[in-house]
Amino acid sequence: MTASSGSPGPTLSESFARWIAALSFDRLPDEVVRMARRCLLDTLGCALQGSTTPEAQLLRKVRDDLGGAGPCTVWGTPGGVAPQAAALLNGTHAHLRELDDIGGGGHAGACQVPAAVGAAELSGADGRAVLLGLVAGHEVSARLTDAASYDTMTLRGWHTTGVYGALGAAAAAARVMGLDAATTAHALGLAGSYVGGTWAFMADGAMSKRVHPGKSAETGLTAAVLARRGVTGPAQVLDAAWGGLFATYVPGEADGLAPLKELGEGFRIMNKGIKPYPVCWGINSAADSMLTLRAKHGLAPPDIRRVRVILSEMSQRMIGATRVETVLDAQMSVAYALAWIIVRAKLTLDEFMPEALRDPTARAMMARIELVADPAAHGERQTVEVETTDGRLLSSRVEIPRGHWEAPLSDAEVRDKFLALARPALGPSTEAAADLVARIETPGALPELIALLRG
Repeated sequence: MTASSGSPGPTLSESFARWIAALSFDRLPDEVVRMARRCLLDTLGCALQGSTTPEAQLLRKVRDDLGGAGPCTVWGTPGGVAPQAAALLNGTHAHLRELDDIGGGGHAGACQVPAAVGAAELSGADGRAVLLGLVAGHEVSARLTDAASYDTMTLRGWHTTGVYGALGAAAAAARVMGLDAATTAHALGLAGSYVGGTWAFMADGAMSKRVHPGKSAETGLTAAVLARRGVTGPAQVLDAAWGGLFATYVPGEADGLAPLKELGEGFRIMNKGIKPYPVCWGINSAADSMLTLRAKHGLAPPDIRRVRVILSEMSQRMIGATRVETVLDAQMSVAYALAWIIVRAKLTLDEFMPEALRDPTARAMMARIELVADPAAHGERQTVEVETTDGRLLSSRVEIPRGHWEAPLSDAEVRDKFLALARPALGPSTEAAADLVARIETPGALPELIALLRG
């Protein structure tokens, strides 16, 4: 029973909505505001880099097809466009290089920053509201994984970025617009009633994965706008026995009470990783292990006879591909990533350019890498074993990869990442954009930033 069907208690989405509507910027700890700024800066950098790619050329045609001039910005391009088009393209651009953040139930930044900034452009909200929206959105999307975990959803074939991401984006947009609790609950209900996103792209390296965060951003922003105009959403969108998200997507495997435990005690945005490598986050543990082994033992390609990667069954499905024909294939292949680390001792965008995919040296090294699924293993950490040509057996396992919230990039590293990614799109305005994000909560900073993002 729920509040909507006669019981005294609110539904899960109504409970979230009450918390979101009551959230105040002045009550946010300094470290939470700092993390929200880091999320904003990193996502903008990823999206600006994405806007310069060949895929972005295709998406510009989509933008024109979806609508003409409007109040919102596709970052890195001039003029204003329709809100849905801006959210879709910005979120997709942010995910094109596989460098966007992790945590918050998936690639939360790419889902929520476009929705939050778009909501601000629509409503006239300021930078404080955008940061507050990101805090609210991360709380919702992260807590949904408490009910049905990332592993559970992934093994069933659901991409959490496309499912939980849309609800987080709706929460972010609703908070930016200042919607009350009842209206926010409708926004969550609307978003949750048409979320989706599957892992089918792994079969052929399709671009659909890129679009998932963009679609979540569009879904979340649209849901908030619909709710603001009086369109209602189902109060039991998460917890209904028939048709609720949990019962439909993970029947019998979700704990519907878990997301509300200790709500208001701490902030889930603090559990956010910012990537140092342009690969699926599930590869980062193995990448750090191989970098460590290579540096510690002075390994070069001729020294290596064989590499074994011991990983979970979930990780094998996600990152176990050995067929690498597209850039997405490469970004999702631990064998491809480790091959380039062995060959070049680095893992940067250069290793994921189309010409790198055909490199015979890296291809030959991939053939020496074996993946072994351990049925007892869980999660996204791997053990890397290297057998050398002189008979040594070397092993490494990194439990906390670089970029994880327990081993975070410094603020200077996040800024440097932004500058490197954004400069091709913004040119001489890049430093000024980073400076504006650093003070985004001050009056006038957000409109100045948006003007720079339009070039």
